[in-house]
Amino acid sequence: MVNSEGNRMRVGIDIGGTKIVAGVVGGDGVVVHSKRIATQTEKGYDGVKEDIIRLVRTVLDEAHIAARAVEQIGIATAGQIEKVSKKILFSPNMGWRNVPLKDDIENAFGVKTCIENDANAATYGEWKFGLKGVPQDVLGIFIGTGIGGGLILDGKLYRGFSNVGAEVGHTILNPYGYRCNCGNNGCFEAYCGGAYIVERVKKKIEEGYRGKIFDLIGGDIGHLHTGIIEEAYLLGDDLCVHVWQEVIEYLGAGVASLVNLLNPQIVVFGGGVIYGTKYLIDEMNVVLKKRAMDASLKGLEIKKATLGENAALLGVSYIEE
Repeated sequence: MVNSEGNRMRVGIDIGGTKIVAGVVGGDGVVVHSKRIATQTEKGYDGVKEDIIRLVRTVLDEAHIAARAVEQIGIATAGQIEKVSKKILFSPNMGWRNVPLKDDIENAFGVKTCIENDANAATYGEWKFGLKGVPQDVLGIFIGTGIGGGLILDGKLYRGFSNVGAEVGHTILNPYGYRCNCGNNGCFEAYCGGAYIVERVKKKIEEGYRGKIFDLIGGDIGHLHTGIIEEAYLLGDDLCVHVWQEVIEYLGAGVASLVNLLNPQIVVFGGGVIYGTKYLIDEMNVVLKKRAMDASLKGLEIKKATLGENAALLGVSYIEE
């Protein structure tokens, strides 16, 4: 199957901490058909791998495309990818170490497969299809379960010396701070990642805290998410004011440090926490302007990602061109 421009279709897979999305992608930047399933990390690598294979087969069947007609499969996943073997060296949110997902998917479908860090893929997708590949220096920050980052430097995706660069979420904001799933303390992710924020509020509620947040969730901790925590913050809930102000301050300080270091033209923010809150970017920007150097702020643009969850699907499908 080819699209209107005569390009063969590709398949993108985006593996997140809570969901896995697979989509059929055209060269014109359109996701023709996609489907999602919940990520069941408790199954371990082999179980999740089989879930992914079934998901891709379902997407291809529903789009009426044979695997042999697919030009390339791209996999976007949280974690570090080894430069030569392309194994996933470490994925803290999945609990994976040294897993050969690229080879396993390639063997399952007989289709050339590439694998890329999910934030790299999303940054590339936003740059290539959202920003049309125009700006030469772009920093992508994606805040969801954790925090991922990607870099376009001089018009090219930057991966670093051993292919594990741009780990924005694991820059250290406070060496004595909150514990991160990576095993370190004080990571950007541990302060501003969605799962960590929710856990801090959840813990206090379980310890007996009652306030506006308790009323907003109807007493059900299962309804707790960052959007409702921001809402409680805006209503003046004591706990959420404390937690959310800390998020804003550390997010602004973390971005200021990155802007001072990298001097990007554009910082693109995406991810579920960004899409699910109303004023986080605006309030972060106040801190950024207070903490970053004037020269680093000159001409800097702060943008919200425009492609949503399709960014990683599009990016990973075309990232090796």
